Amino acid sequence: MLDGEIDVDGMTTKLMLASGVLWTAVLGLGLAGHWFVALLVSVFLFHPWFVIGASSNGTISTKLLVYPLGIWTGLQLSAFVLAEYYSNAFAGGSPEFLITGMHPSFAAVYWLYWIGGFMTVTLAYGIYFRKHFLPDGEWDRFLEEVEQVNAQSETREADEPVEVRSR
Repeated sequence: MLDGEIDVDGMTTKLMLASGVLWTAVLGLGLAGHWFVALLVSVFLFHPWFVIGASSNGTISTKLLVYPLGIWTGLQLSAFVLAEYYSNAFAGGSPEFLITGMHPSFAAVYWLYWIGGFMTVTLAYGIYFRKHFLPDGEWDRFLEEVEQVNAQSETREADEPVEVRSR
């Protein structure tokens, strides 16, 4: 199941449109005073960009959707839910305990959202870089494509008539 590939070729426009819809939803929810729901929806803003950026040759590995994307999403949602829970639990007062010297609501965001999310993405990059982000031959293919574009650009410049004006 996790060794599969999902074809995302031709889905860039739809994914970017989904990103725009998510941004609009976050903005609308926030302006309507539903900041917590907007915060939860904002977790999914990264998903379309991740799928576009992590795809190679029009496909994305299902492994990448589970780790790091699934774990990263779970950490973010957990952080925001715990932040909401603890901020409501201690509204109007101070907690009797701190987590690593921080209010529990902020500690959840710091440790799960920031540190957990950063570590998840960083470790995934190290684990999957050669196989999924830059498979063998992909860099060479990219360099060949750049050379072709440069050669076409130079050919066009040489073929274009040049107007010479005398002073």
